[in-house]
Amino acid sequence: MSPTKCPGCGLFNWSGDTPCERCGLPLGGPDAEARAAAPARPDFPLLTFGTEAPTSSRAWKVVLAAVVVFALCGASLVLYKLRADTRPPRGVAGVTRKDLAPRSLDERTRDAVLAYLAQPGFAGTKVVEQVLGPVRLELLNIREREVYFSAPSPEQAGEEFGPMVARFAIDPKRVVLAEDDGAGRLRLGNYSLRRSAEKHVFFKTPVENVRFDPETVLKFPFGPATYTLDMSELNDFVQNKSIFGGRMLARTGQSEGGRPAVFANHGAFVARPGEGSLRRFVEELTRDIPADGEGARETRVQRVLDFVSREITYNMREATYDFELLKRPNEVLMSGESDCSNKAILLGSLLEQLGEDYLFVYTPGHITVAVRQGDFAVRNDLWLEWDGYVWLIAEDTIPGFRIGLDRVRDEASYKRFQYVQRPRDRDAIFDLATRRQLSFQ
Repeated sequence: MSPTKCPGCGLFNWSGDTPCERCGLPLGGPDAEARAAAPARPDFPLLTFGTEAPTSSRAWKVVLAAVVVFALCGASLVLYKLRADTRPPRGVAGVTRKDLAPRSLDERTRDAVLAYLAQPGFAGTKVVEQVLGPVRLELLNIREREVYFSAPSPEQAGEEFGPMVARFAIDPKRVVLAEDDGAGRLRLGNYSLRRSAEKHVFFKTPVENVRFDPETVLKFPFGPATYTLDMSELNDFVQNKSIFGGRMLARTGQSEGGRPAVFANHGAFVARPGEGSLRRFVEELTRDIPADGEGARETRVQRVLDFVSREITYNMREATYDFELLKRPNEVLMSGESDCSNKAILLGSLLEQLGEDYLFVYTPGHITVAVRQGDFAVRNDLWLEWDGYVWLIAEDTIPGFRIGLDRVRDEASYKRFQYVQRPRDRDAIFDLATRRQLSFQ
């Protein structure tokens, strides 16, 4: 299928019948959900990695800087807009009162879940199924503070419309249904849907009329273990409380033409040690390994690498974007897929829960993870020296890769190690050749 250009953000998508991967806008297929003039869904971090800026104009530099500023806000920016009162406050006192007004547990839960439902590339499909049942979110309209949904026919869903909506709508009277235009489309204000068994009802409701149970625990089953995430943990990730954070663009120097060469600080997205959902997951993943048995440390490290390399699907679309799309570790587990960047972020986050020391190793167009040698045997040439230790590559994009043993194709090209980083050392990335610390843009 030929790529389809999004009318909103200009991204070329692989399929013409789905929402844009970047902004969520319909792509104009026979089941397009809304017209091109519809407001786009809020976006998550989009970053540039390992390449120079494609233009030398000041406009590009300003745009790039704006992306960086909001990169670690992500869904938090969405949540701020969701909860902002549409009426302007009166004077400085009004602003202060609004800024200090705490959100309730219900509001925090609602905003976090809506933020992820509006970004299926970060949440996958299992969140929708667990919080909405057969209903699907079609559009989160930030400006109007409204949420648009579709629901299947009762025959398709096995239940009536009322019980489907009752899962999340506080007051059924505030649900507005679309009208059938007689030509097979459901029309609701500026938006429309082609009616089908899967999208039999099109409706909207105010954001304030949506509620998700704060006691909900989301579950994401994998072969060796199940990742569980409660609403408090989800909100902490959304608010970036569970990740290291830091400055986003590391500078490598000046490229040809005087344009700055930069890459994204992947370590900023790694989860802190002791994060509840990941700690539980690692404990389940390694529970059969004796704590003090011979080679226990190496077995645990290999176990979490096996999980990331085998259970997280490599997403070629993410790998071929002309921008860097970075996920938090919970989002990699929720979606179940990623490229090398986000596999490294997940693996680093799992190693943090083990208390394991490791490095991010940046190469041209790739990032990998390295762990201390310890008792790992070394029969390949995939290692480096740093900070007085030997570090072995733990390549998470090769299913079943064995640390210290397996080789890679085109090894000479693969080993062009350029920069190293301990994510827990915030904003500290080093040039491997010069040992100098990089600055940030």
